Amino acid sequence: MCRVLFAVGEGERIRPLVRALVGAAENDPYKEKRGKGRQHKDGWGYTLLSAGRLQHYRSGEPIFLDEEGVAGLIGKLGGFSVLLAHARAVSQGGRDLLNTQPFSFSSRRGFSFWLYHNGDINKAQLIELGGFEEDLTGVSDSYILGAYLCRKLKGTGKGELLRLYSPVMDATNTSLNTGLLFLLPGGSARAFLTAYSRPLYIMRAANWDYVRQIEVGDENLFALASSTLELYHRAPWKPVQNGTAFYLTIDAEKESFNVERLVMG
Repeated sequence: MCRVLFAVGEGERIRPLVRALVGAAENDPYKEKRGKGRQHKDGWGYTLLSAGRLQHYRSGEPIFLDEEGVAGLIGKLGGFSVLLAHARAVSQGGRDLLNTQPFSFSSRRGFSFWLYHNGDINKAQLIELGGFEEDLTGVSDSYILGAYLCRKLKGTGKGELLRLYSPVMDATNTSLNTGLLFLLPGGSARAFLTAYSRPLYIMRAANWDYVRQIEVGDENLFALASSTLELYHRAPWKPVQNGTAFYLTIDAEKESFNVERLVMG
């Protein structure tokens, strides 16, 4: 499984969060306590939205070795920014660029979106939910999740997203920690974030420490991140209750955002 970061607001305040993601990917004590090694080294990527610009980057290098890529991202975080970032530790799918996140999808219904996922989902159930007949042997559960959403989403409203996520919760083996950034006609944007782990899985304390998510924010910044980032960036982090979703309305041109907290189910 992986380490993830979503952040929106003042770019300069997002920079230390990116550095914390690098540290968390290189040395993750919560991962090590589960006997799964201490690194998230199987590639990384980001999607960065600012006024009039969207950039999507994926690399097969570990984030903590890709100095040029990380420096490039930090250098772009000046003004108002929206960031999805993901450092991968393989659980399903090959170690290749195709399976490196965030993924990019364009819907026939007139919107595009980018997706990251931390966790493990039953691929067979996802394939059934999506009605896929293609050979998806080489792709990850996270990719299939994105393809399912691309096929099934009728729009980007919060009710529609919660509806489609409900059966995926039932198919989740470990966690369904996701971030989606939607780009709509006219340049407006939406984000949908989820923090869900299978209750039976997190009965073990070490598992919960690893998959739980944390949040920090005020009127100029909101961030949702994997637990390990709290070890690398001092901030008034708050724990996120399991089964919480966040729906954000974002206007990069006006440098504004609104966060709504939802209950999954």
